Amino acid sequence: MKKKFLALVCTLALVLTLLPGSASASGLFFLGLNDTLMPQSGQLTPIQSGGWVYVPASVFNNRVTGINFGVYYGFTDNNESIIFYNLSGKKMTFNLTDGTAAADGSAPPVPSKVIIRGGAYYVPAYAICRYFGLTYSFETTAYGPFLRIKDGRAVLHDSLFINSCEPTMQSRYNAYQQSIAPPPEEVVKPAQPDKPAPKFSLYLGIRGASGTDLTALFNGLANVRATALVFFPADAVADCADQIRQAAGRGHRVGLIPVGDSAEARLQSVQKGAGLVEKIIRQEVWFVLGSDQALTDAGYLCWTAGHNVAASGTATQLYDSIVKYGENRKSVRILLDGRASGANLSGALRQLSQDGDTFLAPRETRY
Repeated sequence: MKKKFLALVCTLALVLTLLPGSASASGLFFLGLNDTLMPQSGQLTPIQSGGWVYVPASVFNNRVTGINFGVYYGFTDNNESIIFYNLSGKKMTFNLTDGTAAADGSAPPVPSKVIIRGGAYYVPAYAICRYFGLTYSFETTAYGPFLRIKDGRAVLHDSLFINSCEPTMQSRYNAYQQSIAPPPEEVVKPAQPDKPAPKFSLYLGIRGASGTDLTALFNGLANVRATALVFFPADAVADCADQIRQAAGRGHRVGLIPVGDSAEARLQSVQKGAGLVEKIIRQEVWFVLGSDQALTDAGYLCWTAGHNVAASGTATQLYDSIVKYGENRKSVRILLDGRASGANLSGALRQLSQDGDTFLAPRETRY
């Protein structure tokens, strides 16, 4: 019994040394196969989830990588499973429907679930490497996490290989940082600086959409401690799951945009979308964008914007547009386009805050 316990402790210790920590702040993840550093592409870049490293299945496609580990994969006829195998008869099967997995002649792989993103199938790297006799090593570098998979043909030791890749990694890191750097924020100059700007309260809404990155907008709101209603098309909730989690995680309320040609169709779209949102963030949805009596009768809170702010425009133009609308009003509802420049929006909101305008948090009783 004591020997079994010690063996279990040793196994757990080995696994823990192979588990990566949190994802690098650089946003990059490097992959080395034998003595080759792979390009940064969706077909080859690893991801981290739940403390495990996953790689696209195409990492084991020698026509993509140019490196043949002797591990191949394919799908069953009904596309319910993806199977990895070698010519010696070893086979590991991942069921894409129920998230289970099995390995012939061995314990089931851990983790067992395949992650599907953007049409790519990500599989647990350590489980596959261990089963098929490949060497798996994970290192943290100054430029991002580094995963190396190798077989007996690799020549360089891990440290020497990473050192040889450093110039390329640094170049990719610099290019990546430059690509995500926000544009210089414009200093807003009110059109009539000698005339005091009107003071009013703002309720903010954001129109989101699938594929729209809202991070910069959320950063701009955070700079002035403002929260908003973030609306997503009711029929695109699944495609917007990441944005919905991000919105809720940053303290905003999530709402839906009804879809359909009839009142009944719009109500059904909202009810279905609300059910999906509740599964994603464990929150009920009551806010909907627009005015619809059928939705009101069903208990939903219809939010209509008094002024729509266009996606284009400088910070000064955005600011002037909101101020002009806010004249002679105590409170206003402003709908922002999710495609708007985060830097320009941030500049406009900061000037509004400096003018003494207040941003009101939406609630069921006040919106």
